[in-house]
Amino acid sequence: MWFSFSTNILIFITAILLYAVYRRENIPTYYLNFVLFTGFSSLLAAFGHLPIIEASTGNKLMFVSRFLNFLSIYAFMSGTLQFFNYLQNIRYKLVNIALLLIFMYWLARYNVFTPVIIYSILSLVLVGVTSFLLNYKAHTDAAIRVIFGVGILALAAIIFSLFKSEENMLAADIGHFLIAAALIVLMTGFSKLTKNEIKN
Repeated sequence: MWFSFSTNILIFITAILLYAVYRRENIPTYYLNFVLFTGFSSLLAAFGHLPIIEASTGNKLMFVSRFLNFLSIYAFMSGTLQFFNYLQNIRYKLVNIALLLIFMYWLARYNVFTPVIIYSILSLVLVGVTSFLLNYKAHTDAAIRVIFGVGILALAAIIFSLFKSEENMLAADIGHFLIAAALIVLMTGFSKLTKNEIKN
C-alpha cells in the first residue's frame, strides 16, 4: 500500500523537478502543462488509492486525478498539433475538442480509468507518434526521444492493464516507475525543439 503511494509521489516529484528545471527553456507551454498535470494527477491518485481514506473521498480524489489526466493528454496532443501547424485546420481543432468532451463525459458518467487509457492511445500514440514520424527529418533529435517516451508510457499502460490487481500492486508500481522515466525522456525531447522552430 505505502510503496504504491510512494511510487505515485515519485511521479509527482519527477514532474515538479522537470518543470522547475525546464520552464525557463524555450519549451512550448502545452508540453510543460502536460508534465505538470501528470504530476498533480499522480499526487491525487496517491491519496485516492489509500485504504485509510474514506471511500467517498477516495472516489472524488480519483475523479479529479483522472480529470487532470485528460487535461495532461489534451495538452500533449494540442501542443503537438499546434507545433506542427495542424491546428490551422478548423476540422482538426473541432475534432481535438470533441474528443476531449466525449471522453470527459464518459469519465463523469462512470468515473473509471478506461476512458483515460483509450484517450491516451488516440492522443499520445496515434496523434503524437504519427506527427513526430511525419516530421522526423526536421526534428530528428526531438522525435527520437518523444517517440521513445511515448513507447515507455505505452509499456506502463500494458503492464498496468494486464497484471494489476487489488492483491498485487507490483504491476502498478512498475508502471509508476516507467511513467516517471517516460516524463524525463519526453522532456529531454521537448527541449530539443529549438527556439526558432517553436510556434507558441
